[in-house]
Amino acid sequence: MKLLVNGQLIEYKKEGTGKTVLLLHGWGMSLGTFDAVAAHLVKKGFSVLRFDFPGYGSSPKPNDVWGVGDYAQLTSDLLKKLKITDLHAVLGHSFGGRVIIKSFAKGLLKPSKVILVGAAGIKPPKSLKKQTFKAAAKVGKAVTSVPGLRQLRTSLRAKLYDAAGSTDYLLAGEMQPIFLKTINEDLLPEVPSINVPTLLIWGENDFETPVKDAVTMERLIKDSRLIVVPEAGHFVYNDDFAAVTKELDLFL
Repeated sequence: MKLLVNGQLIEYKKEGTGKTVLLLHGWGMSLGTFDAVAAHLVKKGFSVLRFDFPGYGSSPKPNDVWGVGDYAQLTSDLLKKLKITDLHAVLGHSFGGRVIIKSFAKGLLKPSKVILVGAAGIKPPKSLKKQTFKAAAKVGKAVTSVPGLRQLRTSLRAKLYDAAGSTDYLLAGEMQPIFLKTINEDLLPEVPSINVPTLLIWGENDFETPVKDAVTMERLIKDSRLIVVPEAGHFVYNDDFAAVTKELDLFL
C-alpha cells in the first residue's frame, strides 16, 4: 500500500491485529527484509507495521539531502497519518537503529519497548586504513585522468572502495549525498535518550556495526540488555532466525 506523508510517497505494509510493532529496515534494504520476522510476530498476535524508507524499495528518494533527523520526522508523521498513537515496540536494524536513536533524542517516538538489531549510530574513529584509502583514491583519480586510462576509473574506484570497506557508498548511487550525511553524524551523545526497556541483538561476527558498539549502547541505555548471537553477522535475523525470534518473544 502507498501513503502520501508530507509530500513524500511511502510504500508501507500493515498486517495482523493486537499491539503494534514497528519494524525499521537498514540502509539499502526494504520492508521485504523483514518478511519472516513480520510473519512470526503476526502469528504471535501482534499488529506489524513496516515501510520503505525514502530512496529504497518502492518509496522514491527525497528531493533534498536528508539527514537522520528527516527520516525520524517522517517516521513520526507516518504514524500520525495512520493514527497509531499506542506503539508497543519499535525494532530497528542498522540504519533503522539510527532513526530510533534520533527519534528519541527529538521526542518523536514513544514506544513502550525498543529493539536495536545491529544498530548503527556510533561513528568509528578514523583508521589508518581509511586514511590510506582516501589518499589512494586521490591518486587513482589523478592517474585515471590521463588520456587512455580514463576507462579504468570505474573499476579502480570499485576496488578502492571495496578495500576500504566502503562499498555501501559506491552502491548508494543517487543516494550517496544522503549516505555521507548519515554516516558523518555521530549519535553517541543521543543514545542515552532512549528511556524505555531496550533489547539489543547483535551478531558475533557483525563487521558493519561491531559488538563493541552494542556494548557501548548497553552501557548508555539505562534499562537495556544485550544478546550476542554466536557465528551470526550483521543480518543476524537471517543468520539465526530461531535465536532472534526466541529473544523477541521473551521481550515482547
